[in-house]
Amino acid sequence: MVLGPSLLARILVLNRWPLFTALALVSLVAWAINRLCTPHWTPSRQRLMAGQWHALRHSLVLSLLLWGLTRGLVALGAGPLLVIGAGFVSVVAQMMSGLRVARMFIFQWLFAHSQHEGVPALLVDLFSIVVSVLLFGVLLHQVFLIEFTSLLATSAVMSVVLGLALQDTLGQLFAGISLQLDRPFRLGDWVELRFDGERVHGQVLEVSWRATLLLAVGDELITVPNKAIAQGTVLNFSGRERPFVRGYLFRLSLDADVKLAKSLLLQAAKGTQGVAAEPAPVPLIIETTDSWITLKMIVFLNDFGSQYLVADRFHEAALGLLAAHGVALASPRMKLLADP
Repeated sequence: MVLGPSLLARILVLNRWPLFTALALVSLVAWAINRLCTPHWTPSRQRLMAGQWHALRHSLVLSLLLWGLTRGLVALGAGPLLVIGAGFVSVVAQMMSGLRVARMFIFQWLFAHSQHEGVPALLVDLFSIVVSVLLFGVLLHQVFLIEFTSLLATSAVMSVVLGLALQDTLGQLFAGISLQLDRPFRLGDWVELRFDGERVHGQVLEVSWRATLLLAVGDELITVPNKAIAQGTVLNFSGRERPFVRGYLFRLSLDADVKLAKSLLLQAAKGTQGVAAEPAPVPLIIETTDSWITLKMIVFLNDFGSQYLVADRFHEAALGLLAAHGVALASPRMKLLADP
């Protein structure tokens, strides 16, 4: 590491006005894209980008103040150490502002390629960490002439120690990365997770460093470790390839008109909001006994989260139609044997 006038010169080179102007122009482009695309984003995406822009705006103001302070100290002929300190902090602030601009561009790119789905914030965070490490290495080399690769080599022992200490945390992290790359589910999907004899289901809200957050049907928040998901079984009810199936049972009396009952159930299913038109609903006889005939109405749903509401609508419509047309449901029967 070389100190003295050469260090001061390198600091001042990184604090030239063209570099800060370029950062400001790129930020302006990100802001313009944000303004143009905001009306087409969902409220949650608008809140996310508003937070990103808020952080970028504060970072740019801080960078501008530090850059102006550095130039002012140079103009006033302040001591080298003071100028070097202010200039170095100014460079770091500009680097952080550039990283925030890059995050905005990444979110905008992800939003453009995923109009109706959530975006993986975990991958954006990983990008931020990797770029931060690279920028820090470049800064050490440009300012202090430190070879970042050699610094990493000398810290290999420390890396091993940290790796052993954070083994479980790193396992969760890499499991989360594999979930993002393999994509057994996406944000907003309804899934059922089976692991270690447990079974949970809900809507995927977020995949973080350590765990996946689900919103259950009853609005409970469920946190599942990424490693458990990666080693378990995932059932996805998102309906991307085709809707998921549900069946509803009706026990009819033996003298009921089965053809009429099938027609009425089919009419009720087609008129129920939330039931998919394709594949079409299908009524089937699945059981006959000496007491009743069991019909199973098979329907296909697109929204896993509204399945109970759809079932309520269908049952209400089906029972009303059956009663209106005189199709009776089976009632309990008890056969009494006469005394000998």
